[in-house]
Amino acid sequence: MVDEIVEALSDEIRMGILRPGDRLPSERMLCDRFGVGRSSVREALRVLSSMGLIEIQMGRGSFVADPDAREDPPGIWDRSADVPLSAVMEVRLAFEPQMAALAARRAGDEHLERLEASLRNLESHIERDSLRGRVFADMAFHEALARASGNPLYLSICRGIEPLLFEARRAGLRSLERSKWELESHAEIYGAVKRRSSGSASRAMWHHVAERASELGFDPSGEGLAPPEG
Repeated sequence: MVDEIVEALSDEIRMGILRPGDRLPSERMLCDRFGVGRSSVREALRVLSSMGLIEIQMGRGSFVADPDAREDPPGIWDRSADVPLSAVMEVRLAFEPQMAALAARRAGDEHLERLEASLRNLESHIERDSLRGRVFADMAFHEALARASGNPLYLSICRGIEPLLFEARRAGLRSLERSKWELESHAEIYGAVKRRSSGSASRAMWHHVAERASELGFDPSGEGLAPPEG
């Protein structure tokens, strides 16, 4: 139950449902929401604090931390693995278009709300010129899409390769113009998912990943990789 609480609240923070400076619900309210005792809630809050997502202020409560002020969460951003980005992009091109196609078929109202929230969050951080906020919003979109696919393995894969993408993601989103393109690309994918157009969602995701791969010096067509037909 501690893991469930941590996952639920961290998702809400990364997607902008809970924003920097917001006060989290009281321990009693969290107990009622998750159907657990206070010990589980307090442990979950300690975990979120150690991840740098919240600040626990004695006598006042718990508050969402400013993403520009927090460090990378320990144990999550392990970027020591010796895996070239070209290999990561090959994997993304292999599974993310199909993941988007399934999301277009299976997404429920809650999934669409999560995707839309991540778009609003990214737009907000572009306006605020918050690099770390943009990075977390970008991550949140792909995680929300993985959830919408209805296949929990896609979420595991996304989270598994995220440490290898973190620096490249941060470097790409440093540019506001590049961030605006990211927002437009995400919006195109979201629109296809909302219309229940699996083919359009798949192709939009392919071009989204392929464009980023090209920026990183990896040419999908040169490796014989082609976008979905249709």
